[in-house]
Amino acid sequence: MGSYRAEPVEYSRRQSMTPKNPQTALAQVEAFNRRDLDAQVSGYGDTFTMSDHARGITLRSKDQLKSWMQEWIAASSDASVNVVEAIDAGDVVVSVLEMQGTNDGPMGPMPASGRRFKTRGVQILHFDEEGRIVAHDNFFDQLSMMIQLGFAEPPPQQ
Repeated sequence: MGSYRAEPVEYSRRQSMTPKNPQTALAQVEAFNRRDLDAQVSGYGDTFTMSDHARGITLRSKDQLKSWMQEWIAASSDASVNVVEAIDAGDVVVSVLEMQGTNDGPMGPMPASGRRFKTRGVQILHFDEEGRIVAHDNFFDQLSMMIQLGFAEPPPQQ
């Protein structure tokens, strides 16, 4: 097992046999932050599924994945993602991610709010024997982001 943390991202080896998989997971985040969507999808296999569980969306092609990422960039041109922690479990890498930015473009049907947001999520990547991503499960805290942007009210406190 290996573990990664952001700022700086460090890899600590604990009997890891597959350091390529966590490197691929980290490279994805770095590619997003550079806005290099081709590099971001280069680690995916020819056949894969990417599930955005918060939005109920499943993607099955690199073009769909690039369009999904472009929607995020259009909604927040300065969005960046930091890896808080990544856990290497062999053919699975689990990453805790933190995304932040300014909502300076439309987010689905909602207009730009001009407000900043910061939210956390978890991404689970499954790899094949060649080290390509074959399944990607994405879980982000959409509610706190919508509250920060003024599109939702916080739940009542008890």
